[in-house]
Amino acid sequence: MVNHAALAELLAIAFMVAVLALAIVAVPAPKRRDGGDGRGMSADPRAWRGGFYVNPDDPAMFVPKRQGSGWTLNFGHRYTWRLVWLTIGSLVATVVLSTTLNHD
Repeated sequence: MVNHAALAELLAIAFMVAVLALAIVAVPAPKRRDGGDGRGMSADPRAWRGGFYVNPDDPAMFVPKRQGSGWTLNFGHRYTWRLVWLTIGSLVATVVLSTTLNHD
């Protein structure tokens, strides 16, 4: 017998990985219009609000973190919130499917 809950969890995880990979690969790193440095950092310190980068004029969806290594999202980019809600929605769908299919 097929374990539907495990299958739903695997599908949700695969979906999230695919969306994240697509966002990383499909969104090119265009040249910066705000005079950023070689690491892709914004020249405007006002674009950083605490640990969050918010710059609607920056075409990059992913930017290097201000401190340390890694990347962060540009919360001023028009597709960032879609990615965030898609990720949250897939997590909620995983929980709902797991709970629903476990009662069968």
